[in-house]
Amino acid sequence: MCRKTVFLVTGLAALFVAQAFAAPDANDTAGVSAQWRKVERKSKTTPTTQILAHAYTLRNDPMHDPEFAALRDLGTNDTRLQLWFSVTRQAVAELKAPTATETSWDFTWIDPLVEDYYNNTTGKHHINMGTIPRWMFNVPDEEVPINPAASFYAYTDGTTGALLKDPSGKQFADYQVRLYQWLTKGGFKDELGKYHKSGHHYKIDNWGVLNEPDFENHITVEQYTKIWDAVATAIHKVDRHVQFFSAEVSGAEIPWAQYFLDVKNHAPGAPPVRYFCIHNYTNGNNDPSTWHDSYFVHPDKNISDGASANAFGDRVREVMKIRGQLSPKTTIMLDELGIFDLVKPGEESCRADEPYSAYDPLYWNANGANWVDTFITAENLGVPLISMSQFDGYATQCPSISMMDGDSRKPNAHYWDLYLISHNFGPGDKLVATQSTSADVVAQGSVTSGGRKLLLINTQDHPVAVSLAGAFPSGSLRADVVDQQSGEQPPRTDSISGAQLTLAPFAVAVVSQQQ
Repeated sequence: MCRKTVFLVTGLAALFVAQAFAAPDANDTAGVSAQWRKVERKSKTTPTTQILAHAYTLRNDPMHDPEFAALRDLGTNDTRLQLWFSVTRQAVAELKAPTATETSWDFTWIDPLVEDYYNNTTGKHHINMGTIPRWMFNVPDEEVPINPAASFYAYTDGTTGALLKDPSGKQFADYQVRLYQWLTKGGFKDELGKYHKSGHHYKIDNWGVLNEPDFENHITVEQYTKIWDAVATAIHKVDRHVQFFSAEVSGAEIPWAQYFLDVKNHAPGAPPVRYFCIHNYTNGNNDPSTWHDSYFVHPDKNISDGASANAFGDRVREVMKIRGQLSPKTTIMLDELGIFDLVKPGEESCRADEPYSAYDPLYWNANGANWVDTFITAENLGVPLISMSQFDGYATQCPSISMMDGDSRKPNAHYWDLYLISHNFGPGDKLVATQSTSADVVAQGSVTSGGRKLLLINTQDHPVAVSLAGAFPSGSLRADVVDQQSGEQPPRTDSISGAQLTLAPFAVAVVSQQQ
């Protein structure tokens, strides 16, 4: 993929389709070519997403039905369910420490979500119930809100690895085993020997061990390794087939890989590390003129978080080198990727309280385009899974990474970009040599089961003209497009004449030969 700086068009308004875009200058046309017979690798990459427990997943919420309908229509494989600490009653099944006479196990708000998740997803299933109950730390109790929809970030306040009551990880491993048995084995015996019957026999393919532990509980990689060994060893005694996703870090993946992937740092008899998982949340602001740089091309890969698509690709390559040296059989996964767009400078992204309407409508196109750019990188690096984060966001729950419009209750362009990818590309596609003469246009040609397809991304906030003659020298073409015009509707289909099309700002298109 060739990147070269080209033109800048001014005068673009940033709202919907009815607006007039300045036409690109013919001299600034980006040329894209694809050598269909020159296969460079076979794709292993599954595009997918994650859904979190929160207010919208409660069955009495107006967003519940539209959300799960959209999840079902997406049809992704290996979709991840995460029960995150910030909506505590949906994430923690034992809120109080067991005593000599009673326990507090309660799945009232967990079971309906798990059921809805399985009813609306297919293929492999990946569950992360990684919140460490607060009572396992030497910290004061926090009274958890009664409302299961309430955001409660205070649940992890003051909880650090240094304050764990059992740094060996056994106490947490016992808790995790009971969660796993509840979901897969019909029930479990609690700490007092009492049996709790669930009747569940779900199949879990992948189980996450904690989530961003360096951030959520300030756990060191040394502590995490002990916890991972304890959890993986204990759950494998219940189910030898489940695999474990780890370490789910964002920004710290290089030093964590150097320690965690070294077999010498693991307990004797612990399962081998099958998957090492990385997150990335690109940081930006609510100004479209800055998005090309911050979302796509900024070179700094050493910042603690928020790398652009290019810089994040470099981080992944470094982790792969470490993996090759220390644990060649471990697979690298990218299971949380999104953008934290800061409407207010200095705010904390997930706790941001802006409404959906605070975000420029073009932002959702840029958000999706950033993810698609990394999807192409993942394909070319042989990464088996890349996940878009997150299915829903709203004020105080990571609003800037939403795939649904909480006002209209419809999927937005962020969602439709994943839909476009998941319905056109997947494992088994043949990736061919592809070139773009422009830094503004990212391109990848693939020979798929549906024929030859060319994936295009406009990484700029202005329209870009693209010549397709180097990829499709003859024949009629069609383009399936997600842009401002398609908005909250499915990708639209355009016929192309003259082997040229104009990509709207941050548009994603799949071009194929008409049959």
